[in-house]
Amino acid sequence: MEISDIESLREVVTGALDADSTDNFDYRLVRLALPPVHAMARLYFRAEVHGLDRVPDGPAMLVGNHNAGITFLEPFMMADIWYRLHGERDPLFFLAHDAMVKIPLLRNVLLKFGCVRASKANSMKIFDAGRKLVVFPGGNYEAFRKFSDRHTVDFGGHKGFARLAVETDVPVVPMLSIGGHETFFVLCRGERLAKLTRADKILRSRSFPVAVALPWGMMIGPFFHFPLPAKCTVEFGEPFRPSEITRDDATDEKIDAVYDEAIGRIQAMMDEQATKRTHPVIG
Repeated sequence: MEISDIESLREVVTGALDADSTDNFDYRLVRLALPPVHAMARLYFRAEVHGLDRVPDGPAMLVGNHNAGITFLEPFMMADIWYRLHGERDPLFFLAHDAMVKIPLLRNVLLKFGCVRASKANSMKIFDAGRKLVVFPGGNYEAFRKFSDRHTVDFGGHKGFARLAVETDVPVVPMLSIGGHETFFVLCRGERLAKLTRADKILRSRSFPVAVALPWGMMIGPFFHFPLPAKCTVEFGEPFRPSEITRDDATDEKIDAVYDEAIGRIQAMMDEQATKRTHPVIG
């Protein structure tokens, strides 16, 4: 380990990083993380990543479904292959929920690996720099959908990504993740519990799930869990520009069209990949 690597690790522990800055990304830490992430992805989750060649050069919005609650490891599996192919020349930036960038230590880890606080201003900075933005519009609402709905894409009506896409007309790349929602078993999303506990106000989460998960047994609330070794697959679809989908003059109709197009394409990939899975967790 080089001195510069030690300095990067020290900053993760002690640094006062700005969650709205796009300058936190540190490829030295990414390089250090790649071997263990690769081992986890290949040996534990038997991960596969398909269609990376469909991601265009230059600015683009990678739009994916959200699995596995807040223990969402499929983006790491995708990033493992991405950085092995591209190195540091084309970093990925991820929009992160406010609650995630407020957790001590985890906050700095996320920011160093390319996360920024979710906002339109931060998204525009990323596009202006010619970079890739990765978004999971379903957020906690989709991340804690019932186990029986694990093969259903559900953004919960969150259309901010579609509005941003219409305003910028950057290529939208549909991105499917399947398998991660079999790392635990969500019994109910817990929307009423979210209101009763005020999680909808305090955490800005519409979900306060009830799930069966390790190591808790019965888990009540949006907590991390130890994932079961479910087989995971990430697939990229063909990109599209909003201007190619609709030429309607009404902005709201354009936004709805892009929203529906993204969900439709991801759901189509989901349906196809689901037919290849014979048993939960086993794959």
